Amino acid sequence: MERICVGGALDRISDLPSNVIDHILACLPLKDAARTSTLSKKWKEKWHTVPHIIVDENFFHERSQRKLEGIINYILIRHEGNIEKFSVSVEKVKDCYNMKLWIWSLLQKSIKELSLIIRRGQHNEVPSDLFSCQQLRKLSLRHFEIKQAHSFKGFHNLISLKLNKVNIATAIFESLISRCPLLEQLTVRNLSCIDHLHINVPKLKYFCFDGEFQSMCFNTPLLEVLSINLYRIGSENNQFDLRFKFRGLPPLIKELYVRCRFQKFLDAGDTFNEVSNSYSHLRTLGINAFCFEKVDEVASLLSLIGGALNLQILDIKACSCKNEAVSEPILQFWEEQNHLPLSLNQLQKVTLRSFHGKDFEMRFIQFVLANSPILKEITVECMKNPDFNQDEVKAVLVPLCMASTEFNWVGGTYDSGSDDSSDSDDNSNSPYSSDSD
Repeated sequence: MERICVGGALDRISDLPSNVIDHILACLPLKDAARTSTLSKKWKEKWHTVPHIIVDENFFHERSQRKLEGIINYILIRHEGNIEKFSVSVEKVKDCYNMKLWIWSLLQKSIKELSLIIRRGQHNEVPSDLFSCQQLRKLSLRHFEIKQAHSFKGFHNLISLKLNKVNIATAIFESLISRCPLLEQLTVRNLSCIDHLHINVPKLKYFCFDGEFQSMCFNTPLLEVLSINLYRIGSENNQFDLRFKFRGLPPLIKELYVRCRFQKFLDAGDTFNEVSNSYSHLRTLGINAFCFEKVDEVASLLSLIGGALNLQILDIKACSCKNEAVSEPILQFWEEQNHLPLSLNQLQKVTLRSFHGKDFEMRFIQFVLANSPILKEITVECMKNPDFNQDEVKAVLVPLCMASTEFNWVGGTYDSGSDDSSDSDDNSNSPYSSDSD
């Protein structure tokens, strides 16, 4: 029977089963969950049991940073039960003692997912208690210094690790990842170590790297997704150009995203010197900066996709082509390719971004259309107000498409309202897409 409260109002909300209340609170942002304490006596302290605690700069935007740290301390002290996920994203932490207190409290509560994102300030050392959190499944750190504890035996349950702007010695980094036997996802950005990296993680499936190094080699037999961005490769200030090596791609790679200039990547390393059918597992290839007018670069790309017998998705963003004098060699190259057809029998989706309408770009699209029998979709995203007639370009390309191929044209000569060129991450199609920590 329904309970009647003062004034005759029905108090159904207090009669809800505890497991239903717990589910409701788990679905609410922490700030809103705390507000439910005013609903009734039964709800007053229920929010103290929420399994997910997520705090950012907007949590109490009217309060000072110092008070925000105190609020986090209060939440953790009053919390009852285990905490599955704890995430803090703030401008800076003024009192490192507070952070030590957070980690100690989370250690007692069997934390499984931990994210500490600091935007600026000094690099605080990671509290040593973190290395005792053996229940951790996911760990994300930004703007820290890691000095591995001598008693650290490894994170035996960790499946995801993200490090951004972290000061860490190469030896400690390699030791850390090698002691995570279940690690599947590794994202590394702006590490302080610029050295010879050995990625020794047998179960790793996804690896994203942004930064600099002298050499990198893999012991990752299960790696499926590789996203790489090399800083200052080819610049005058990069002293590592001549020594840089990127030794081979893991043979089972399914998705490859090169987010630096493709030619510089080729020049600096030896990755594609010998491309064979060992890349028959490759399904998706994304290149962020590709120059269609350079013969060597185009030849390397064709060699790569020629060895990728099961390639299904090709996404390329073109570089601006400034030197018209080199156009003749690449056009001659494409004339020669007409006698050497390349079978892209599994290719289903092609995207060409920042299209300039140059002859050598047109030749590439024509080549792809002529050699992709089951192509389902091709999208051309042209530059804003490019110096070519879009109708003429479409008149050349559309007849080459099979009846089952959808041709999408984005932008064009008369589209002056917005810039339709895409700057999206090349790994946006990946199921392992990383966040912007």
